[in-house]
Amino acid sequence: MANLDIREQRKRLKASAGHPGIVKLTIARLALIAAFIALTNFGFWQRVSLLFETGRYSTLLPFLAIWAVAIAAIVVAAFQPRHWIRLLWGAIIAMSTAIAWGYHHASQSELNVFDMLSLWSARHEAGRATEFYGIHMMLAAVVLIAGFLVIAVPPARARVSLRKWLSRLALLPLLPIVLIGGVVYGKSGGGSQSLPVQFAPLALTSLASTKIALQGTPVRQAVSWQPAASRPSRNIVMLVDESVRADYIDLTPGNPHTPELAALAPGFVNFGPTVSGGDCSNYSNAILRFAASRNDLVRSVNSSPTLFQYAKRAGYRTVFIDAQAGGITNPGLMQNFMSMQEKADIDGFHAIRDVGSEFADEALAAIIAKELKPPQPVFIYANKNGAHFPYDDAYPAAQARYHPTMTEQPGDLKLDRIASYRNAISWSVDRFMKGLFASADLSATTLIYTSDHGQTLDPAQLTHCQVEEPDPRMGLVPLIVYSADPLLRASFAKGAQLLKGKASHFQIAPALLMLMGYAHKDIATRYDESLFEATPHQPAFTSGDIFGLFSNAVHWNPVDTGADYLEPLAKTILPSTTGAQG
Repeated sequence: MANLDIREQRKRLKASAGHPGIVKLTIARLALIAAFIALTNFGFWQRVSLLFETGRYSTLLPFLAIWAVAIAAIVVAAFQPRHWIRLLWGAIIAMSTAIAWGYHHASQSELNVFDMLSLWSARHEAGRATEFYGIHMMLAAVVLIAGFLVIAVPPARARVSLRKWLSRLALLPLLPIVLIGGVVYGKSGGGSQSLPVQFAPLALTSLASTKIALQGTPVRQAVSWQPAASRPSRNIVMLVDESVRADYIDLTPGNPHTPELAALAPGFVNFGPTVSGGDCSNYSNAILRFAASRNDLVRSVNSSPTLFQYAKRAGYRTVFIDAQAGGITNPGLMQNFMSMQEKADIDGFHAIRDVGSEFADEALAAIIAKELKPPQPVFIYANKNGAHFPYDDAYPAAQARYHPTMTEQPGDLKLDRIASYRNAISWSVDRFMKGLFASADLSATTLIYTSDHGQTLDPAQLTHCQVEEPDPRMGLVPLIVYSADPLLRASFAKGAQLLKGKASHFQIAPALLMLMGYAHKDIATRYDESLFEATPHQPAFTSGDIFGLFSNAVHWNPVDTGADYLEPLAKTILPSTTGAQG
């Protein structure tokens, strides 16, 4: 009787599996899966067309094979008879899709492994990014929920034999992750273009995590050069701003945007629009602090002595100030690739955390003024809070000079971004410089001022930190030098003339070494440019990895510093009389 009951149950299951209603539900489920895949992926047909038309069949066939495996894996996940497996894969696939879709919606570019590395190293900025890119993240959350429902909702009951095969294939979604990871590894970090977003971010995350874990901390060389007994500059301040674009700084006397800075201009040597080392804060600061050479970027950024090592060898007391430390959670309060090894060479470490971001630069100026007072020569490397997004957090609301701001106006319009950005520049650069020069004794100090990167103010793009085809505005920064020493000032002025249109971050480190008293003949063994002489290089900034995690090839992005990059809207927005600087 028992055997008869089992056979009867199997007959009923087979009959129900072939029921027209069940078939319709299955077709509807497959249609939803197809729509989910089609609406969240970008560039598939363009990629296929390109590979076919160029005859790159050795790339096209694996590309189509990975897509076929990925689609099969999604179907297997969605029709899994075991609930917990279906729910697990639904959550993982939906999360992967939402991340890739959200990044594309915010940047209009595809997420790649170098983007993953940049996002990981800037993870302490997640709070600010969430606030600034809130609308994109909300839409990504909708994709997340929709994707989870498409996969996790229980499927129609299938035949027993099919359910067995689906259970056996429960781990199939791991295969496209492995295949995509293998392609990216084999292509030195490339090859992920237009691959299914349901699995690509998972593969990129796994690969990037493995590379980071295996890389370890680079071992830096000791300073082998002997500095001179006397130094061209007693004190040196390297002031690195945040997200300040060169064409939003105006040194013309009486200009309405940065009049306080213009009033100080007679004491400055202005190198004009300059190209940053990278378009991400962490990479640009690493290039500067690690005294990297453009001629051998990957090796030098991994092994060169740091500026703090050079400064200590030359007899300077070393100071580091971070006005962006409010969001750091690691115990050492370090960011931008700083290690405990580097921190050991810093005599005075200041992480500003007890003030609001709009007043962090005021605290930084006070620390600079205090650290310049002792008689021993000091080298200060300071990271300002500057115009970091969200721009409206960089200044007190009562001090807004440009309207409507992003806070005042619903939505995210370019005009509002420009107004908020100009307010941030007005408060954290123009007002800051006036206060710094009023409070600090700079009579025996050389001050070099620049920014880590520029900004793109188009809501359809990332503001900065884009790897593939970044906007040149992301690498457009100011470079201004102050020195009360007439001989040094004359040397910088001559260098500014020789470098007209070609200034970049890569010339700063060798200039600092000269200021510390190192011999030109020694510096010339590693660098073929500085702020004091002409350069054979066209200005260009890097985007993405500079540490050689996947390849020694660096993404270089040339910039025509003579072009007019200022948005037309920015030329029409003038400060109102309601906001006043304190």
